[in-house]
Amino acid sequence: MKDVRIAIRQMLLADPTVNSLVGGSRIHPVQLPQGQVEPSVVYFRATELEDYHLQGTSGLNESRFQFDSWAQTTDQANNLAGAVHDRLSGFRGVVSAVEMCGVRLAHGGEDYDTVAKLFRSRRDYFIWYRMV
Repeated sequence: MKDVRIAIRQMLLADPTVNSLVGGSRIHPVQLPQGQVEPSVVYFRATELEDYHLQGTSGLNESRFQFDSWAQTTDQANNLAGAVHDRLSGFRGVVSAVEMCGVRLAHGGEDYDTVAKLFRSRRDYFIWYRMV
């Protein structure tokens, strides 16, 4: 099954900098696993739009994905968010049968989770894509 979420995770893990910062695997959909304190990325689709023309769907989709970089220090969280940004921003290409037509930063921010005792650097990206 073609899935933009799988393609995004594969693209991030294929990046040597991101991969080293997340220990080769700590990129999670939707939720940070309980007890995880090592630098990690959590991503989820916040919105999704399908493009249409007069004859129906064009096959082009736009989704806004949120990427939360979690770590024990603000510097670690921001460094990880920066590595994710370097890989995503402006990307165009085909990954796992998904043609990414463009990725751009929408907005971001940072905070501290007092329950998890972790810093978070949050960035949202608009991703235009189509299945190939």
